[in-house]
Amino acid sequence: MKFLPILFLALGAISCHNTDTINHYLTKPINPQVLESNGFYKYSYLVILDDQDKVDDTIRCNVKYDMYSNVKPEKNAEGKLYPTQLWNFFRKDSIKKKRNIDYLKNDLNNRIITYVFINNTLSYKSIIIKSLDKTTKRIADLTTKEKIIKYYDSLKISIKPFFEKNISTEKYTTLFMIDNYRTIIYYNDKDSSYEMFTNYKNNYNYNILEDWYGGRTTYGNPVK
Repeated sequence: MKFLPILFLALGAISCHNTDTINHYLTKPINPQVLESNGFYKYSYLVILDDQDKVDDTIRCNVKYDMYSNVKPEKNAEGKLYPTQLWNFFRKDSIKKKRNIDYLKNDLNNRIITYVFINNTLSYKSIIIKSLDKTTKRIADLTTKEKIIKYYDSLKISIKPFFEKNISTEKYTTLFMIDNYRTIIYYNDKDSSYEMFTNYKNNYNYNILEDWYGGRTTYGNPVK
C-alpha cells in the first residue's frame, strides 16, 4: 500500500465570523451548512491510497477529509493555509508561540471544536478544553463524572455510563451513551480540562487532530 502526495487546502477560510449559536455538547449529527453559517472554517484534505499489487497498479482509493473548526487559518512558510498551530512548538519562533497561545486563550477561551467528515459523512466530533473558564456559561463544566451526568440530566438528554476494561472503569468513567451516541470524555478536575469525542461511525478512527493543530503540513498515516 502506497500513500501518494496529499492535497491540503483551507476552503471557507473567508468565514463570515458569524456568532456561533450551536450547543456543541449535544450529540445529534450536524451538517456542514449549519457549521459554515455559524462561522466555522472548512479545511479539506485528500489522501490517495495506491494499491501496488504488482499485477494492476491502477487500483486507487481516495479518502477525502473535510474538517470544520472554530480555529482560524494561518499561512505556513510556503504561503499555504493551515489551521493555526496550537501545540508542538518545538524549536519554533517564541513570538509565534506566544501569539498562537494567546489566540487560543483569549479568542477561543481555550476551547477547540472540530467536526470531521470522511467522504462527506460525519465521522466524529471533538471538543478540547485546555483550561475551563468557569465564568463562561456557554462552555459546559464536564470535569467530573458527576458533573457530566448532571449537565445532560439538566437538558433532559439521556445519558448512560458504561464500562470497558482499561478504557472506562467505575472509578474513572470515560465512556457514555449520550442521546444514543457513543461518547468518550477524558476529564481532569484538578486543572479543569477535558476532551470530548463523539464517534458517529462506531468504528476505528485515527485522531488526526494532533497533527492538524500541531503544525504538520503533510500527513501520511494510514486511514482505516
